[in-house]
Parts: sequence; structure tokens; C-alpha cells
Amino acid sequence: MKTRHDERYEGDPTPSREVAQRCREAIDDDDRDVLLALLHYRGGDEEFRLGRDYSRSDDAGNRAIGADILAQLGWSDHTFQDESVAILTELLGDSDPHVIHRAAVGLGHRSAESAISALVSLSMHSDPLVRYGVVFGLSGHQDPRAIEALIELTRDADRDVRSWAVFGLGSQIDTDSPDIRDALRQALRDADHEIRGEGLVGLARRGDSALLPELINEWRDDEVSILSIEAAEQTRDPRLYHRLKSFTEILTLDDDPYFARRLADAIEACKPKAEQDITPNA
Repeated sequence: MKTRHDERYEGDPTPSREVAQRCREAIDDDDRDVLLALLHYRGGDEEFRLGRDYSRSDDAGNRAIGADILAQLGWSDHTFQDESVAILTELLGDSDPHVIHRAAVGLGHRSAESAISALVSLSMHSDPLVRYGVVFGLSGHQDPRAIEALIELTRDADRDVRSWAVFGLGSQIDTDSPDIRDALRQALRDADHEIRGEGLVGLARRGDSALLPELINEWRDDEVSILSIEAAEQTRDPRLYHRLKSFTEILTLDDDPYFARRLADAIEACKPKAEQDITPNA
């Protein structure tokens, strides 16, 4: 039963085969994404056949488009789930790293537990693009095999692979264990502030008792990432209140309303109870 409805796509008369061809020829990623969204929204027999046929092409570019089509057919309705997962899993054995990458990402969109073993087997692939796809494919799974692979990938040589692995481990699952916490703590030593921030958020979500000094250390040079602010909000620790308040004075927030809102939320979350109980004078 179709539950999706979007007026942007309901009235588009363009035949799906033409949409797929335009998608194959698109140079700009944004243009390709818009075209794919139309095929995904329709998500019917014709769109599945297009994805299947493209994925069986002798041309690697076509196979990659086939994987992209099959990745999100029907949006949240997940039409042709089993059939698409089977084809995407088969594409993990492709000779072209780009095709493998797109298939792995597609399996992530499909939340395909049946593909975990095949994805894990590619976690040490020589091409970082493939490893990046593997991270996406494994994220969100509570399966110990997926978690173990993500832990290993948090130490990957490639920055993007590490970043997404820490995000997947820290924020995409609720599982908690000493090994997961150790991997997130190790991320706090990364040179990249976004990776450190993902580690902070992951530890905050797990109520890690060692997080407070790590946050203070992260803010030592008044370089404040949005992720560190999100981590502080998660702690609701009043010991962070005055440090958070100080950022309203030392940071220029006028040009970043989203950051300003998140900072205000963190300040409110960490406000000491005594200050919460103060009633302003009439």
C-alpha cells in the first residue's frame, strides 16, 4: 500500500525510462539526485526493472546508476525490498570500486541485515571509496559483526571513512560497550575537529563520566564546534553552564543563527537548578 505522497512528483509526466537516461547523463550531483528522487518516489514495476536492467549492463556507469535506482525505491515504503537487496548484494562483487561503493550505500538505505557479512568482508578493501560505502552500509545495525567492523574503521587512514565510522558508531546505534567507548575516546585524539565532535556526541549519548574534562579540553582555544555544543547539551551538566555562557560573549553568532540556537539550547539544558528556580522581577 502506497503511503508516500509528494505534489512535486505527482504531476511530473516524464517517462521513467527518460528520467533514468537523464540521470545517467547528468554531470552535476544535485541534478542526478533530483532525477533519482522522482524514480524512487514512483517506486513501481517499471522503476524496479530499470534499476535491474541498468545494474546488469556491461558499462560500469550504468551499473552504478542501477544501484542508485534500487537503493531507495518507494522511499519509506521500501518497494521491491528483497529483490533490490539481492541485486545490490551481488553488485558488491563488481570489479569497479565506484559500483561497489554505490551498492554498499544502497544496502545502507535498505537497512539490509542479510548483506552484513558481505559488507564486512569489504571493510579492509584497498579503495577508500569502497570502505566509505561499507561504513554507510553497516551504520545503524546493532549486529556485533557490523559494530566490530565500524570500530576498526574508526581508525581508517582516510578522513571521510573515519568520520562516518565514528558517526555511525556513536550516533546511529544505541549499543554500548567498553570497546565502543574506547573507539569513541580514541576519536577524541583525532586531528580533525569534526571527528572529535562525533566522538564527543557518541560518549555524551552514553553518559560517559569522563566526558566533562574532554569537553573543556576541546574548548581550550575557544574553537567551538557545533558537535561539541550538541554533546554538552546531551550531558545536561551544570558544571558546563558558565563556560557555555561565555561563548555568547566571545563568539560572533549573528551570521550563524543555527549555531546560536543550539548554543542557547545547551545553555538552557546545563542551567543549574538554582538559576532555573529564580523568578524574574515583575
